[in-house]
Amino acid sequence: MWDVIQKAVVEAERDPAALRMALRVNPQLTGSRTDPDRMPGAGTLDRYIDYARAAAEAGVHELFMDFGQTHAPLAERVDLAGRFMEGVRRG
Repeated sequence: MWDVIQKAVVEAERDPAALRMALRVNPQLTGSRTDPDRMPGAGTLDRYIDYARAAAEAGVHELFMDFGQTHAPLAERVDLAGRFMEGVRRG
């Protein structure tokens, strides 16, 4: 799909390098590893960290991991977000 978008931009005589690909993920955290085919639908925090790294390698410029949709108290969601960012940075 990204190739189609870039082609349309070139055809419109615009700069495809100016485009940025953003990905939003609403995680459904599980306590155990899930089948890789379920990503990004459901998985462990570590699986989402791996998914984010793979997305960056595939050309995604921005990733919005929405822990606000997770059924957990606010403090736990903040902790999850911090652990997620640390895990991605360790990559």
